[in-house]
Amino acid sequence: MDTNREQGMPGMRDTMSEQAGRTAERVAEQASRVTDLAAARAKGIMTSAREGAQQAADYVQEAVQQTREKVAEYTEGGLDRVRDDVINYTRQQPMNALLVAAGVGLIIGWLTALGRR
Repeated sequence: MDTNREQGMPGMRDTMSEQAGRTAERVAEQASRVTDLAAARAKGIMTSAREGAQQAADYVQEAVQQTREKVAEYTEGGLDRVRDDVINYTRQQPMNALLVAAGVGLIIGWLTALGRR
């Protein structure tokens, strides 16, 4: 009877070994798929990040250029140019001008209050 068990064991071992091999292959395939998917997503994220950084850099460069142009205009035009621009802006957008004035007044109030302490 023990001889039958011993003879049956190698067959079972082979079957179990084959099953383990197939399972290992499936796990390896799934791991490869997950790795490929993660790599593709990471590549997409990196591309989006690069594009966003480039857009931000372009925006900053444009803002710097506009600021330089305005400073040059005000340097050439003097205080009269600044006064005219403020008057025109106030006439075109009175609500925004009022909110800016209120914000500036609030900040000046905070700063002077901190100076008294």
